[in-house]
Amino acid sequence: MKLLFSDAHCHSNPISGLGAKRIARKFKNVGGWFIALISLPPHHYGINELSIESHLKAYQIAIEEARKIREEGIRTVVLVGFHPAEIDRYFKAGWDLEKIISMSKRLIDEIVKLYKMGLINGIGEVGRQHYSTAPSRLVTSEVIMWYALEIAKEHDMIVHLHLEQGGYSTVESIRLITEKIGIPRDRIFLHHLSPNEAIWSEKYGFWYTVPAKKKVYYKIFTQKPVFVLTESDFIDDPSRPGVSSYPWDIVTRLNELLEEGIIDEEYIYRIEVDNIIKAYNVEPP
Repeated sequence: MKLLFSDAHCHSNPISGLGAKRIARKFKNVGGWFIALISLPPHHYGINELSIESHLKAYQIAIEEARKIREEGIRTVVLVGFHPAEIDRYFKAGWDLEKIISMSKRLIDEIVKLYKMGLINGIGEVGRQHYSTAPSRLVTSEVIMWYALEIAKEHDMIVHLHLEQGGYSTVESIRLITEKIGIPRDRIFLHHLSPNEAIWSEKYGFWYTVPAKKKVYYKIFTQKPVFVLTESDFIDDPSRPGVSSYPWDIVTRLNELLEEGIIDEEYIYRIEVDNIIKAYNVEPP
């Protein structure tokens, strides 16, 4: 059986990093067949103005990067959003919270237009900060997330959620919110989980992505989970090399588990190919 590998959450930066073409080419050389590309906040691309227009420019960069991935023969989807860290960035620049919420809602409405044009596949990232912040800004992030999920339900879009690593409480809160909104669980992706959240995501039937860290993979994959997806969450920033991991680290980590007999080739195919086809509704390799 030929082993194929997927990266269910990855960023690229053609301005200061490797860029999508080089990432895709290197990943393909080690068996990569799929990358879910997620836009970076505008300032990563050198777009520092705080505005809707800045985010729309960043989205166009991500859309173009996805095209380059396809040119390298790798299947891809592209998601764009309003990262919760942007709330703190805008607030510290003098924006009040009402203005941030208003702008983010208008931005999500613009994302819907891109989706209807077939240029993107969903919303990502939105959610809550994973670091300590003012309670008012945390609540602001959740208001924005609620709106994004309501819009995603209305238009049958997938959503990548950026969340704190709070174990049961993190996943339980998303269960309650998504049930209240009525969005199907298979449209929700809980991104960059630790084993503590993975247990509950598995129990509730949410798709979830785990970064290519050796200790994380050992803890999670010994349980043979069903709804797991592998991610690099690579941010393609040369000033922070390998954060959080590289796409090709996924290949290394899974091969280590294979060599040690923790997982077999059939299981790798199931999570790296079958799960991607189901979760992202893409054609088989």
